Amino acid sequence: MVVGEFTQDAEVLVLGGGPAGLAAARRAASLGKQVILVDPLDLPPLKGVDVLRGAGRFVDKRSIQVTGEEVSRVRFNRAIICTGCTMGPDALAGLPMTRSIQSDCQDAVLVSGSGTLAVTTAMRHARAGADVVLTCPSSGLLPDFDPVLSAVVLECLTAAQIDVLPDVSFAGAEAEADAARVVLEDGTVLGVFESVVPAQPTGGMVDGLDLSNTTVQLDQSGWISVDEQGMTGETRIRAAGGVTGQALEAGAAHRHGEVVAEVVCGLDSTWDPAVTPSWLETPIPVSWCGLNETRGADLGHDPISTSHGSDHDMIRMVHDRQTGLLLGSGAAGPSARIVAEAAVVAIEMGSTIEDLAALTPVDATLPGLGTIARTAWSIS
Repeated sequence: MVVGEFTQDAEVLVLGGGPAGLAAARRAASLGKQVILVDPLDLPPLKGVDVLRGAGRFVDKRSIQVTGEEVSRVRFNRAIICTGCTMGPDALAGLPMTRSIQSDCQDAVLVSGSGTLAVTTAMRHARAGADVVLTCPSSGLLPDFDPVLSAVVLECLTAAQIDVLPDVSFAGAEAEADAARVVLEDGTVLGVFESVVPAQPTGGMVDGLDLSNTTVQLDQSGWISVDEQGMTGETRIRAAGGVTGQALEAGAAHRHGEVVAEVVCGLDSTWDPAVTPSWLETPIPVSWCGLNETRGADLGHDPISTSHGSDHDMIRMVHDRQTGLLLGSGAAGPSARIVAEAAVVAIEMGSTIEDLAALTPVDATLPGLGTIARTAWSIS
């Protein structure tokens, strides 16, 4: 016991105030539980939730120590770890990062990552006036998206004067005054950047949690191992969101947090989504949900793509040529969000393009999932 330490009790303790943590805390409170949420940042008040500002670490399987403006201990009946994920690559760790984005930023900013988070981060810095370079560890941007829609996103980045570099591997980087000198694997100096933002999820953010004082286990990639109800290796401790590697999109993390909170409150909820949608609010909105052709083929399907529309107002669909099963869909333009939302339901239900082609539209002048399904069905 630390001198001056006081102890609080919680029916449900939530560690982390990101999308999963906030959702878990709110849901548990709405179900009548006494909830404490711990996060290092100064979070806004949450109805029915006691918020402690500080860093939490497990003392044992029943309590954590919170170190912040004051030291306290929280004893819990159930805990949910929602601390999010670490960002890589490791070669960029420990370098100067942008903590807040100023409206008149003139810095040179390096963002590294190939997913939606990297794109969103790069766009935010570019809008603030920064000179942005976005490096991708893979051969292309958004490898899980349909490539035609990925190309639309790349066009948006180019229009925002963001340099996008594929297949980049770093040898290392050195702090240089108030900046960082970044060197590529082949010895080339990429540049000197005032801000470096790793934006490729690489594992669960568990450093400092002292999980060794519990039986919570990590998998080989560094994510907390959980089942479909968020159960870890410790009966009283569950995990949700990015720290598990299962819900990296904000919307998915939010729902995962709710599901796990429902479980600890006694409801029979499970996390077993067939797909999770991705949404990018670039100047041309773009969405994707499900498998692209490459991923579909890897899983043994006979995928074929269909397109409706052109340029910046299009819908894309991938289905199995043999069974007609919808594998993935998304859009660029005004219909991006509604197409992704419809695709989630359709894929979860195991819909075929024949099923979707029979949909009656609310407005025949607006393209939707049924529109492109009829196109695919007519040529199948």
